[in-house]
Amino acid sequence: MKLTNATEQALAIMAMLATQTKDIPASSRAIYEKLTVSPSYVKKLLRKLVVSKIISGVSGANGGFYIERNLEEISLLEIVESIEGPFRSFPHVGVLEQAFSDFTDIAESSENVIESFFSQADKAWDAALQDITVKDILDRVFIDYQTQPTRDWNIE
Repeated sequence: MKLTNATEQALAIMAMLATQTKDIPASSRAIYEKLTVSPSYVKKLLRKLVVSKIISGVSGANGGFYIERNLEEISLLEIVESIEGPFRSFPHVGVLEQAFSDFTDIAESSENVIESFFSQADKAWDAALQDITVKDILDRVFIDYQTQPTRDWNIE
């Protein structure tokens, strides 16, 4: 599976929200202008993150988006799956069964064996991303800082 640009953009959104000045939500406008992508596209990503309960939003003139949860509780896997859906690397569309239709039992068995290997790899992928939190990433990015820097992304 190849992750789409949407995942990188969602991670950028998370970085912006994680560094947003406390108690001031970041507007969708500030986000889409900084990412230089269309407003409708950013709103789609924000909605996916809200639906997944990774971020929250406030409506109104001073509304915007913020991270309500602790950064230690939000895994990279959770963000990726909110945008891309669950990761499954093997499509299992029946090509082996079709190609080896004369050997039905063997074809089905080989497809199951191959699928189990990919399933193991998928579980390793999930486990690796589950172990990485937003806080882990920010700690590594800002390793030379005493405290994590913040800014109000709403101000140009």
